[in-house]
Amino acid sequence: MLWLTAGLLASFLSAKTFSVEEFFKRVEHNSMELIQKKAEFISLLEEQKSTNAWDFPFISNETSMVRNFQGIAEAQPRTVLMIKPKLPWVSRLLAQSLSIKNVQYRKSYELSRNLAFIGAKRLYLNYILNIEKHNIYARREQIFLSQLNAAQRKVEAGSMSEKDYINFKNSYLESKLAKINMETLIINQEKTLNTMLAIVHPVVSKNADFSTFLDKDHLIKIPGLQFEYVRIGEYGLQRILDHSLYVEVLDLSAKDYKVNANLANRDVFKNFEFGLGAESYNSATNFSIEFNIPLPVTPKNIHLKRKFLALENGTRAKNVVMKRNIGINAHAYLNQLQTKEKYMKIQIEAIDNKAKLMEMGRIAYEAQKIGLFEYLIYQNSYMDALIALAEAKIEYVDITALLEETLGQTFTRIRGPQ
Repeated sequence: MLWLTAGLLASFLSAKTFSVEEFFKRVEHNSMELIQKKAEFISLLEEQKSTNAWDFPFISNETSMVRNFQGIAEAQPRTVLMIKPKLPWVSRLLAQSLSIKNVQYRKSYELSRNLAFIGAKRLYLNYILNIEKHNIYARREQIFLSQLNAAQRKVEAGSMSEKDYINFKNSYLESKLAKINMETLIINQEKTLNTMLAIVHPVVSKNADFSTFLDKDHLIKIPGLQFEYVRIGEYGLQRILDHSLYVEVLDLSAKDYKVNANLANRDVFKNFEFGLGAESYNSATNFSIEFNIPLPVTPKNIHLKRKFLALENGTRAKNVVMKRNIGINAHAYLNQLQTKEKYMKIQIEAIDNKAKLMEMGRIAYEAQKIGLFEYLIYQNSYMDALIALAEAKIEYVDITALLEETLGQTFTRIRGPQ
């Protein structure tokens, strides 16, 4: 394992490095989805503010021709400045609705931002673990090449058949193909990370070696993001469940529906208008007042209130189900993580055991006590165990991401304002 760790560390020394906080900010600032959501939330809040504001006042003017007391026809204008106010109790409810929406949109954006970060973190951890797998495949390729050369010498000496040599060559080619497939995956993951982090690399030539993608100009490193086991107790999980952003967003929606139901019940005079002005009659100017008062004698607002009450009840029922489902899924993912952790610990023990067996096989092979095929079996078993451990780590990372997405927040500690 030492050569693997040392090789991975050496390749990271000159990497493009970001702190967790900078990584978080870059993911947020370069996510088109988050940019769109922020714009939509701001526009919805401004729309609500526009709804809360009074309508424009207007001037009502009527002019008629009448005869004065002298029998002369003259114009009789009537000009009134009309105002359509929001009644005080309506304004209070509208302000309350705006306040709820403000918090709701902020929580919704925070949730979307958390999910974007969780996805980016998952991709980065898969990226570095796949580099680890690539190093294992490269090491396996070197071993097969070495054994292939040894087999070639045996064929030339007449101590190995051509058929056995071809089998060795097939194993070598398969290991080479596996390494190339891993290189393709790493290049694609690096490309995705570059778009997330707004990294513009120098153009790589068509025939460039894969090592170019792991040099200081291309390799991405976030020291604060490493593979680690999840440690969360029942109390910690319950605390997260009690403050789930999913639940909070739905709860705020229910509160807003309740406010709108009250608004529908009380805003029966929303078309109320009054105005002050002047009216000329018989060459005299008189003070004029006008009122337009709606009569709420139809069930229009009753049905509107029932609409919002139904939405409120439905949202609260949905919230209960969601909270229960989050708890069920979270416990299931935690159980999967515990099982996978046990598997990895046993696999690490198996790797140590197979490393000892491989060393014993090497000594026996050099002493000509075992054949090349048997020695190769020991080497393959060791390499397979290393690959299985790397794949188990990737599965653990994926399950952790699913758990974080279920809870709506990451376990990674991010310092500073978010």
